[in-house]
Amino acid sequence: MYDSLAYRIPEQAVVKKTGRFKAYKNADKGFVFSNFKQSKTYTFEPKELPFEQEFKPHFSENEPHCISQQTYLNYGNELIKKLKSDKLNKIVFSRIKKVVFDHGLILDLFDALCTAYPKAFVYLITSSEVGTWIGATPETLIHSKGNRGFSMALAGTREKNTQEPWNTKEYNEQQWVSDYLQETLERGGQKEIEQNGPYEIDAGNLKHLRTDFSFELGSQEPIEIAMRLHPTPAVAGLPKNESLEFISNVEEVNGGYSRDLYAGFLGLIGDNESQLYVNLRCAQFFENAAFLYVGGGYTKNSIAESEWNETEHKSKTLLKIFEML
Repeated sequence: MYDSLAYRIPEQAVVKKTGRFKAYKNADKGFVFSNFKQSKTYTFEPKELPFEQEFKPHFSENEPHCISQQTYLNYGNELIKKLKSDKLNKIVFSRIKKVVFDHGLILDLFDALCTAYPKAFVYLITSSEVGTWIGATPETLIHSKGNRGFSMALAGTREKNTQEPWNTKEYNEQQWVSDYLQETLERGGQKEIEQNGPYEIDAGNLKHLRTDFSFELGSQEPIEIAMRLHPTPAVAGLPKNESLEFISNVEEVNGGYSRDLYAGFLGLIGDNESQLYVNLRCAQFFENAAFLYVGGGYTKNSIAESEWNETEHKSKTLLKIFEML
């Protein structure tokens, strides 16, 4: 039983391949993915085999644990107290949502996501190593062409039809991510760093604040820069180390679940051009269910119920396509 890979770079043709995922080694080219902790990074080795004929989903042995709404709110309220008393700016708190899904519709779902979200990076991975995952992410971690690199700060989330102006909390979140990218790129030796933003963009049923960055790669490979930038405050928090400690304690130890591939990165590494994305708006499949991974950025001004509602809105990126099948 082989592994399978399908992806669609925004506004480009769909690529579907059969083969094997293998542990990433320096200088590997092609498709790559890494989990949130960067403890597992893989590249894809294609075989000359027909995709549709060979495609069979791999299911992980154990389903991820989903916390209840009340448990989420309890953790969220404790987190807000912590943010008000400690020298922490932001922490991203995630959860997992289980929905019924017929795994026989996975390929139809991939095609439907490509149609529905032409500006997203859409992917489907099935591997004996990590199970079966799908996603349609709006966030570029790094895009390089020649000696120029591009990244983005994407923070602040609203429903697309909301007419209210962006508030201080959301602009602060955006600024923290922008400052982090600027400082991390400078420390890494990148030159000619330019910023553009923030400005509003649409992403499926949501809208976000975004600031664009361009810079010289210098002597570094795009994946080196990506690994240094990741995880940004958009998916972890600020300060970084304290945020990661919280995520480990509350999500993994107390909540009993792992982010796994959610909020990791994935995409293509080439000789002259590379495109790596943050793995958002994603789900993992089991035989009769899909587990959607969603998160929200908490600050001292957060309201736990509002953050819960934001994760519900984010889950609709996939759910509304599920309902069409």
